[in-house]
Amino acid sequence: MIRALVALGVCVVSACQQPAPPAAATPLVQVQVPAPTLPVERPWVATLAAVQLAVDSGRFGAADSILTDFERSEPGTRDASESAFWRAMLRADPRNPAFTPAGARAALDELVAASPGDRRTEVQVLLRLLALSDSLRTSQTAQRAATEVRDRARDEELQRLRDDLARTQAELDRIKRRLGPPKPQ
Repeated sequence: MIRALVALGVCVVSACQQPAPPAAATPLVQVQVPAPTLPVERPWVATLAAVQLAVDSGRFGAADSILTDFERSEPGTRDASESAFWRAMLRADPRNPAFTPAGARAALDELVAASPGDRRTEVQVLLRLLALSDSLRTSQTAQRAATEVRDRARDEELQRLRDDLARTQAELDRIKRRLGPPKPQ
């Protein structure tokens, strides 16, 4: 413990000593360094936060309006292109009450045509997913229709068999009445 205190004292004393001035002092030049300025937050950051808040609360119309207003105020910028991407994404969201597969596809196709470089991969993936979704929906509809046709045919066949059985039963009853009761021997 004492050794540690002695070592600490030596360090403090040696740090406090000033080095000997140089033989010939060189003049110091003052350089003015401008104070750094904080970067200004792009308007897109606040816009995207507002859009996400609106979507999380289920207000897709409000989110679309926010994005539309942003695109009008920042035309031709990269952020406006990002806004267009998010508008298309919201139209492709099945939770959106205004969602239709055709509307989503149209919005994504429009986005690809307007800005072929930005978000191209994401949009193409979404278009393929929509195509797959449509394919599954069509398949499911066809399967449902085939099941209904099969069930209807089965019901018609059962009814035909019941009618045949009823006719056969009626014929047997008619034959029994015609033959009458058996004669005793």
